[in-house]
Amino acid sequence: MRSDMHRSVSLDSRSSDEDTPLLAAPRLTSMAATAIAAAAAPAAPPSSTSEGAKVSSVVLADQIIYQSCVVTLGYDRALCAQLGTKSNSTDVAQLETIVQPYAAKITMVNTILMSVLPALCALFMGPWSDKYGRKPAMIVPSVGFITTYVMIGILSLLSKHFLVDPWCYVVAHIPAAILGGSTVLMAAIFSYLTDTTNESNRTVRIGILQACTMLGAFVGLLSSSFILQWTNVPTMFFLSAGTVSASSAFLYFCLEDSIKPDASMVHRQVREIFRLSHLCELLTTFFKKRSSYDRGIVWLTISIGVVTVLGAGGGTVFFLYTRRRFGWTIQEFTIWQAVELLSIVAGNVIGISVLKTLLKLPDIWLALLSVLNYALDALIKGLAQQGWELFLATGITPLKATEGAALMAICSAIIPSSEIAKFYSIAMALTNTVSLASAPLFTYIYNATVATSPQVFNFVSSGIFSLNVVLVGVIAVLLRKRRKAAQADPLFAQDSEILT
Repeated sequence: MRSDMHRSVSLDSRSSDEDTPLLAAPRLTSMAATAIAAAAAPAAPPSSTSEGAKVSSVVLADQIIYQSCVVTLGYDRALCAQLGTKSNSTDVAQLETIVQPYAAKITMVNTILMSVLPALCALFMGPWSDKYGRKPAMIVPSVGFITTYVMIGILSLLSKHFLVDPWCYVVAHIPAAILGGSTVLMAAIFSYLTDTTNESNRTVRIGILQACTMLGAFVGLLSSSFILQWTNVPTMFFLSAGTVSASSAFLYFCLEDSIKPDASMVHRQVREIFRLSHLCELLTTFFKKRSSYDRGIVWLTISIGVVTVLGAGGGTVFFLYTRRRFGWTIQEFTIWQAVELLSIVAGNVIGISVLKTLLKLPDIWLALLSVLNYALDALIKGLAQQGWELFLATGITPLKATEGAALMAICSAIIPSSEIAKFYSIAMALTNTVSLASAPLFTYIYNATVATSPQVFNFVSSGIFSLNVVLVGVIAVLLRKRRKAAQADPLFAQDSEILT
């Protein structure tokens, strides 16, 4: 079949000696760097740097597809260059079903890499930041992202002259992974936010943080299409490294740390990072007995994050799905992703502000609306027959990703401030580790159904998200019992260690 495909390339196809399609002029006008469909754990809103890590990911995914086709599978350059375009060729459609499963495996391995190593780092960095400050825990992962962006830019530059194996892009993500990635970064940011806010404004502040993050990603979407037209892919990644460098400089020079480390201990900062006692502190925080129903609420909150990330695993293959199901190009996917981001911005700014400030809606009800939005969104995407129905799903579910702010506000009111970074570290580590199951699961489902029913994975996601409705309901019951217990005996609501 491969030789037949090679012979069927029309005369007006691109010549075989051109660069990869991401670097070729004809396709630059139709591409925009977009946020990858696989979002970060929705229960923990992404940081600005983690969103920066997503801005160019679909472009990178297209690069991986092309290089998998040419380098690994050995197909003709001109035929591979038609992947992801509006080509009506039967050969291109057949090739898409061959290349996509292989590219999905590379994406899966990269997802696992960026989940496991950062999760391990978070187990150490969380307790460490309680003693030595939040700023270092934010700056170190940023350095990892800068290094990764520079490496991807160099690989993209080399691909103009050589055939670069697509697995090299997985190697390029190692610096970001071993320095903590978005897991450590988000744990540090939310710990800092908890340190500098109070219970009355914390939910709104977290919502504003997430909204600003998504708004920044939206600006990145719009500007990246022009950057690609005016420059090239390597320049885009080098600019990404530059923007993260600028944010790191701001953190270092302008942000005052909320934790002041003991001056006598500063010289021991590096040695203290990988102490095994940090793991013991984390386990103690997670399993220790708490009064009232606090431990159950904390555990269920983390479980909701785990289930959400498991359900969001479909994002690993969602870009491939839109190509296969609706024949979308990167430009069309970019437009939809931009609308998705704006919808989340509106949900976090307008939705949280209206529901919390004006209507005085409790945090737990905000969380319930959010998880219902997740389940409905995935269901509509699975039932979609036309591309516009994805926009419909986005438009009627703007409260996705607002449960993170609500649940973190609930937990921050329960957990002592001295343990909050440990809690965030555990939550981020567990939700990231779930990618070990979610990425292979949805990759397997998609590869098994891509030829006949590629939308099936959306129904699986909707079912998984529906479990969170039950978990949020249980938390609501426990919170009500907790309030009754506190009213009956105020001492009962205090931490069990204080009572002892």
